[in-house]
Amino acid sequence: MAYQQLDELRLLVALAHATKGSVVHITCEDGNVYNISDNPESDFSFCEMRKLIATSMCPSRPNFTSWISHFNVAGAISYSGGGIYKNDENGISQRQFATLLRPEIVFDVLDGTDIEGISEHPVDATLTPDPVLGVTTTKISINETADEATLDELALIAHSACLVKEMSLSLAREAKTGHRKPPVEFYKNSPRKH
Repeated sequence: MAYQQLDELRLLVALAHATKGSVVHITCEDGNVYNISDNPESDFSFCEMRKLIATSMCPSRPNFTSWISHFNVAGAISYSGGGIYKNDENGISQRQFATLLRPEIVFDVLDGTDIEGISEHPVDATLTPDPVLGVTTTKISINETADEATLDELALIAHSACLVKEMSLSLAREAKTGHRKPPVEFYKNSPRKH
């Protein structure tokens, strides 16, 4: 599994883990399909899969995700396009996305995003950090009377702002160090053995 695909899997598993009733389907290179969910009948729990992914991200560990050729999400969430997913929680429609940014950076990005005049109702953004995967999931909702187009627009603006921040941080690191690194340093405060 290529590094970019591993990041996509990280984001999707964190998103599904943060959404009750979600299922991730993983297809192996040999055609076998495995289900990941909170259901005891699943092949993997979200916690097990998160640990496999986190271990695979460490350069000194084996890549336990190399057998994966394809993955998608089902159940309580559905793909809306552009990295944004739809779900309903307690009768309230939501949009959600996942980012490699730390939660405090996501908070600052969303706080600085201009959404003035898009919704006449207060907009809620719930951030759920996943420290195992180094991902922050963001759920955008208004209230039960929100129209879907407004919710789509708000989610698109929020997700776009986070993607721009991810790219700018990545480019700044590259300019500073001379090489690319992942947008999130997982073991920032702990010494790494080489």
